[in-house]
Amino acid sequence: MAIGSEAQGIFAFGQQARGVFAFGQIATGVVAFGQLSTGVVAVGQLARGGIAVGQGALGLVAVGQVAVGVGWAAGMGVGGTAGPLAVYGLFGRVRRRQLADGMRWIRIRLRRSLGQARGMVQDAVPLWPMTDRRPWTRRRAAGTVFRALGVAAISVIWWITAGQAMIQAATGES
Repeated sequence: MAIGSEAQGIFAFGQQARGVFAFGQIATGVVAFGQLSTGVVAVGQLARGGIAVGQGALGLVAVGQVAVGVGWAAGMGVGGTAGPLAVYGLFGRVRRRQLADGMRWIRIRLRRSLGQARGMVQDAVPLWPMTDRRPWTRRRAAGTVFRALGVAAISVIWWITAGQAMIQAATGES
């Protein structure tokens, strides 16, 4: 346990805390709580990291008033996929029903591949994940490319602002 302005340790409490569990104004650690927190799990006013929760959150998964998430975001902002509230999901909104249907599809495919599909008719299984049967068009292809580029841009922003800082903190380099 370390307490001080530039504390470093397993449990670090201070202005610039660095540790596994860091609590401070500028907290860096695996689990970080502070105004400017960087970590695998970061909670604070400006949180950045793997799972970021705060007023301004930037992470692979982000929850906050202004949230930018590479994979998923909730609050207000943008993400690869959207959660609740006013988030624009480049690949849409993730709902519990979609996840359940996806797991059902995986179970059916596994049973078929293992020869355990008792009485199942192959045509009875809906096509997944496409629910509409429209043919692939240039417009849809362009939209998919735009979405993929958007997620790539968010990934680059995350890497520049949070990913490098996390790697640097984990390796102890200055």
